Amino acid sequence: MLRALIVDDDPVTKRFLAEILAPFAVCELAANGREGLDAFARALSDVKPYDVIFIDVMMPAMDGHQALEAMRHLEHEQHVGPSDAAKVIMVSAADDSRNVYRAFFQGQALSFLPKPFTSDAVLAELRKFDIIDQPAPQRSTA
Repeated sequence: MLRALIVDDDPVTKRFLAEILAPFAVCELAANGREGLDAFARALSDVKPYDVIFIDVMMPAMDGHQALEAMRHLEHEQHVGPSDAAKVIMVSAADDSRNVYRAFFQGQALSFLPKPFTSDAVLAELRKFDIIDQPAPQRSTA
């Protein structure tokens, strides 16, 4: 079973993503970038890294970009190679080119999903990057 971290200040989105991932992963939830970074650091130090991380861009305390950049810094400090780096999918209601650019080029995210997204879109991204390979039951929209 995979390990997933869902970092989003919206409880509905967190619950929706957790439902989608339930057949494939044990999910840990964080309400902001700071909580997500703390969970990531614990998992890295326990040598139980997450297989996939979903991070919202706009959150209080620490936004998703800041959290992802800090996660990448921790990976660098721990000598985590690119092939072992966390697979991150950024999610956001702000589907503008600046956020997309920053997610990919500064945070090295695998993907960027604009909200609202469907379960099919989430599963397609997970399959595209070989995080999962089996289909799951169809669900509604977040």
